[in-house]
Amino acid sequence: MRKRIAALALALCLGLSGCAGKPEETNASLLGQAAGLGEDVALLTVDGREVPAWRYLYWLAFTCAQIREKYKDAGLTLDWNAPVTGGTLANYAKDQALANTALYATVENWAERYGCTLSETERAALAEAWAEQTEARGGEEVYLEELADLGLDRLRSEELTEVGMLYAKLYDLCLTEGSELFERLNTVEGLMVDRIFIRAGEDREAARERVAEVFSRLNSAEDPAAAFPALAAEGDDTAGPRTLLPGDGSLPPSLEEAAQALKEGQFSGILESEEGFSILRRLAAEGTAPTEEAFDQLLQAAAREALVKTVPAYDLLDAAAFDAALEELRAAGS
Repeated sequence: MRKRIAALALALCLGLSGCAGKPEETNASLLGQAAGLGEDVALLTVDGREVPAWRYLYWLAFTCAQIREKYKDAGLTLDWNAPVTGGTLANYAKDQALANTALYATVENWAERYGCTLSETERAALAEAWAEQTEARGGEEVYLEELADLGLDRLRSEELTEVGMLYAKLYDLCLTEGSELFERLNTVEGLMVDRIFIRAGEDREAARERVAEVFSRLNSAEDPAAAFPALAAEGDDTAGPRTLLPGDGSLPPSLEEAAQALKEGQFSGILESEEGFSILRRLAAEGTAPTEEAFDQLLQAAAREALVKTVPAYDLLDAAAFDAALEELRAAGS
């Protein structure tokens, strides 16, 4: 499986680019108005790095928008008080936003630790990218209006883009034999697994029957090892073989433990978790050369393990009220 960090790719997907030179000062945006918070005050720290409120609110707005879109596509009524694992849907939105915020801060912490900085050439490239983006969108004024709707301006979009560039430089460093990051990545022992997964959905018993039928087909196959990838592709996890790193969170802990217990070439029985039913097969370990997948997983694990401290204002922040207020402000400004 090739898992990329969606949070780091987002800046590029939105076409956010920085600019060289001194940007204009950041004014209060829709984010702070919707949350009733000062945007530049430190809302949390990640391993000691202070994170301004606007960064967290940016990811909270993004997460809420994703959730609303999924509910709309499914034809469902959005209820922020709906119970989910760990609390309500609103709690889930806050947690996801916090995870994205911590990930960005971890990239910056790693960049400082491993000596990654942007060169003058790279900063000049940012200026060129900004000019291209503004021209493509019909001028700087139009582009700035688009960014403002996201709670961003030139300064903030530059910050987000620079973090994405630092991520790329860190990955390049992990490929550099002899670097501290290269050595760190190669001390982590992972294992290769493939997975047949049947999502529980709304009818758990139907899913149970389906996975039992798949397991029967696997056991009756003339060559179960050859049949496994095809059966996996028919299921709800079509990512293919992936490398598991200890505690990387790509599988529930019970499944990770089961995978560790398998011998190479062996597949498990039916494993049940909250999300559904899985059958795992452990594969022969690949070479030790660092991969982007392994780097991503190591970085994500570091972000999850980071010491995150929030201020009282974070606990008082209500995701549902924030989302509603943000939508009202956008509608009023359109």
